[in-house]
Amino acid sequence: MMKQCKKTDARSVIYKCQILVRILLVFLPQTGFIHPDEIFQSIEVLAGKILDVQHSPPWEFNVTTPIRSMTIPYFTVGLGYVFLRDCNFLSKWLFNRALLTPYMLLVLPRLLVCIFSFVIDHCLYKLCYNNNEKFYSRLIILNSSYVIIVYGTRTFSNTVELILFSLLLYFVCESLTFSNILLRRKEYVNFRYDRSKSVSDKAKFHKLRLYLVSDSYRNCFVISTITVFGFFNRPTFLAYAVIPIFFWLYRGIGSKSVAPLTFYSRILVFILFSIPSIIINVLFDSFYYGYLTWGEVGVLDVSINNFVFTPLNFVRYNSKLDNLAKHGLHPRFLHVLVNVPLLFNVVGMFALWAIGKYLYLCCLRKLSQLPSVRSIKCLMNLSFVVPLGILSIFPHQEPRFLIPLIVPLVYLHAMSIFPEPDRTLVEAPKVPSVVQTKKKAPNTIFLKIWLFINLLFVILFGFLHQGGVIQATNYLSQRLDTTLSSTEYHIVTSHMYSIPESFFLQPFNRELYLKGKVSSTVEKKVFLYEEGSKDIHLIIKKLKLLVNISNNNSKESKIYLLISGSLEDKLDFESRKTNLKLHLIERFYPHLSFEAFPDFSMYCLDVTKNFYDYRCLPLSLEQYTKWLVSLFSLNLYRVEVKGLYQR
Repeated sequence: MMKQCKKTDARSVIYKCQILVRILLVFLPQTGFIHPDEIFQSIEVLAGKILDVQHSPPWEFNVTTPIRSMTIPYFTVGLGYVFLRDCNFLSKWLFNRALLTPYMLLVLPRLLVCIFSFVIDHCLYKLCYNNNEKFYSRLIILNSSYVIIVYGTRTFSNTVELILFSLLLYFVCESLTFSNILLRRKEYVNFRYDRSKSVSDKAKFHKLRLYLVSDSYRNCFVISTITVFGFFNRPTFLAYAVIPIFFWLYRGIGSKSVAPLTFYSRILVFILFSIPSIIINVLFDSFYYGYLTWGEVGVLDVSINNFVFTPLNFVRYNSKLDNLAKHGLHPRFLHVLVNVPLLFNVVGMFALWAIGKYLYLCCLRKLSQLPSVRSIKCLMNLSFVVPLGILSIFPHQEPRFLIPLIVPLVYLHAMSIFPEPDRTLVEAPKVPSVVQTKKKAPNTIFLKIWLFINLLFVILFGFLHQGGVIQATNYLSQRLDTTLSSTEYHIVTSHMYSIPESFFLQPFNRELYLKGKVSSTVEKKVFLYEEGSKDIHLIIKKLKLLVNISNNNSKESKIYLLISGSLEDKLDFESRKTNLKLHLIERFYPHLSFEAFPDFSMYCLDVTKNFYDYRCLPLSLEQYTKWLVSLFSLNLYRVEVKGLYQR
């Protein structure tokens, strides 16, 4: 008994340490840039809207046909920025110190998302607790997944989808468990009532039937509200919600105590309870995008054209193959064969193996060996298979689309990786006459693989992938004078993700009027040029064009280039053909760009040159190490005409 308690306590300590690590990695912060949507679909939009700074909202927020609802982002990231704006005002007034910095713009939304991500932990704990399942091992496996550590603390709409899906599973499973218990009680009371011979006994069991509460619409309002908000956040949420909602609707159907008509009445009540949250989302989006104003409401000049339904625009856009082709078309097996192992590795492989086993049993018609259709295990298996199948229909498939599946997968297969021993209340006495056989140590190979792969991906996506972008933006925002100086700054970026313009904290371009006359103007000082993954000679041509324009401009201009360090040699080679001089100002580590993946065959060590191609240039150990490290950097250059450089 003491050993079991110690093991339980150890798991509790491990879990608490994991929570601490998750929070600390937010404040560190993680410099890795998983996908541009992480910043440009939330931080960039709301920073410009609330903090009144220059920003570059993506096409999804086009006022003409917006496809993204702003209800959830505004009440999470947006309210955080409102708080930051007010605190910044007070800090300037009281202490003459600004709180509004690129660090705060990045970390505050991530901290809010991190706090909300603990809802996932709580839901998984309650799912296990309500069904008498062990929870510590599941929580440890969940929190050691890079899906939670990295994706779970980023401002993706997919992360919100993960949180809402975990809530939906919890409330549906709670309703399912309650209904199963209540159904057994009803059947028992009805059985005793029918078998009672005396009037007094029948009266007693009739009273017991009256005391049994109705579960027909249990958690209906909460479940419908979660579904609607998830749908407005990402319409693909319906793929995740379809199975939990069906299980909620079908609870108890088929038994004598629940009439088949109850199924349709639940559908009707579910639809009615969805109406308030639909109205809230439509009204908020209509006001946010300017379709509806309080002036129009005041004079009652409102029509159907004053409302915007963003999920409909989302579906219309993504239903056209040409639009999806702009973002990349993938084979329909990518989710199953690539993205599931990439996101969930060992747990994902266990899940695919289990589904294959169930399909094999179906072919053999051994249906009795499948999970019961009224069980939580069946709900979780279908909550993995059905969304995966629906999302695999669409030809645009990114790994982050599947991150909500981590909840059912951990619930089902975490114990296969990190088994939790049974809690024995009484330990059997040892018999001396019986030969004691040594217990085999549990196989930890899957746990080691799980921890190694997730640690690798935390480093890769949390810090290495595009890791120099945030660092470079922070460096430039601190050193470019965008307030007092009249200097214009032109920043060209290539082979890297776009720079968030809001992090430069430039005020909007506008003229300030006093008594009908222009008293002062606020002009844009920082100009960004995103060149994608163009050839180096085209980048040089762009730089020459900017230099020529700046030389003919009356205002002072400074031109910078941000490019991956893996292209340093090519850039140097091309620039020598021109009159441009590229002065390396700073290197930002670590940085890995798949758009410019390092070429490790250019140089080699003196002692290993015979193992490489004859074109490999041999270097000493010190030179080779410096070159190898430089490949994983993001380089900042100051661009000048030769002989005219001024620091």
